[in-house]
Amino acid sequence: MDFSLLYFANREVTDPPEEYDLLVETARFADEHEFTALWLPERHFHPFGGAYPNPALAAAALASTTRRIRLRAGSVVLPLHDPLTVVEDWSFVDNLSRGRVDLALATGWNANDFVLAPDRYDDRRHHTLDGVSVICDLWKGKKLNRRNGYGDDVEILTYPRPMQQELNVWLTCTANPASFEQAGARGLNVLTGLLFQSVDALRPKITAYRSARERHGHDPATGRVTLMVHTFVGESDEAARKVVYKPFRDYLSSSIDLWQHECRNLGEVDRERMLDFAFERYFRTAALFGSVSTCVDFVHKLTEIGVDEVASLVDFGVAGETVLAALPRLDQVRQQVQNR
Repeated sequence: MDFSLLYFANREVTDPPEEYDLLVETARFADEHEFTALWLPERHFHPFGGAYPNPALAAAALASTTRRIRLRAGSVVLPLHDPLTVVEDWSFVDNLSRGRVDLALATGWNANDFVLAPDRYDDRRHHTLDGVSVICDLWKGKKLNRRNGYGDDVEILTYPRPMQQELNVWLTCTANPASFEQAGARGLNVLTGLLFQSVDALRPKITAYRSARERHGHDPATGRVTLMVHTFVGESDEAARKVVYKPFRDYLSSSIDLWQHECRNLGEVDRERMLDFAFERYFRTAALFGSVSTCVDFVHKLTEIGVDEVASLVDFGVAGETVLAALPRLDQVRQQVQNR
């Protein structure tokens, strides 16, 4: 089991630069303590996740403050971009980091994001799946045929050329089993989470992913399944609950209008009940919350269902100094799991 950090901060903060300080400090800790990667999202036009409109910019900043840890887009919303500029941006980061870049690619889901590419919203899955092969080809040095400003057809090669000859690619999957199978059929890795699915519901999707890899000529054992989990490891379960209750509940509240259209008109009482239910679900069954031993047990369950990497989302609203103070306990979880 690999352990990584993932970021998705709610941008409603009193000291905007402070959360980027948290990004840099947690990244430095992960780099120095054998964590595998840093996952950086792409979000637009909403406080929920809105600290990260361009993961390549964040990765470029971290490339100069880290030495060994992988820098991963988690994820590029591919229908919003031209594959040419995606490869240009991340090739730059690959050079800056001396070859530490990986990409997760996503279809996107929020209609307002698509003010950047409104004609692609309805067919966003098609644009994503087609774009994966284009990005991989460009990364390897293949030219792309395009029409220039004169109306002439030309062959384009991107620069700078990346350090890595091969690009590791994840497909971001939510709860649709077909997405897992598509990732497997194309030989891609998978980035997923527990927002729309339980741990038990994830198991058959991972099995289907492995089977799809094998059917299409890919080694079923080599594909990586990365699971995003909200994370805070406390001195005890109760201590962890006390720390995360308000910030995580506020974090869930900030996302309600994005994820659930039917929740926008909820009354205050019903909204509070729903937040209480969501908090309890996460705390008990869908997050890395609790003591070291509780979190180790949870990760062992993830190992049993076929997860290869835990991507710990650490910036959901707990005070920065508290997050940093808890990271050594997360590292204890990593060590106990990996040394088992």
